[in-house]
Amino acid sequence: MLVEEKLKEYRRLLKCSTCGNVGECIYVGSRNVNERGEVSDIVGSKEMWISYFRCPNCGAIEVEFHPVGSKPDIPPKHFREVKGSEEERG
Repeated sequence: MLVEEKLKEYRRLLKCSTCGNVGECIYVGSRNVNERGEVSDIVGSKEMWISYFRCPNCGAIEVEFHPVGSKPDIPPKHFREVKGSEEERG
């Protein structure tokens, strides 16, 4: 990978729950899991975001939960919203 491309990716230091590697996981995207009220019985009408990061060692996806009602703390130029499966998108 070119150094230029590597600088464009947002990374966060995390420990992989699959392989145990501690490293800079690559940001994949974030999702509001309460977009359609899926967890409204727990959090009401507030947003509940999770962010996905890929382990550079084994490729597993790690998730990071953000406080209910707050947006992910990902820099705006790197923030990417991802949607659920095709069934969820309607």
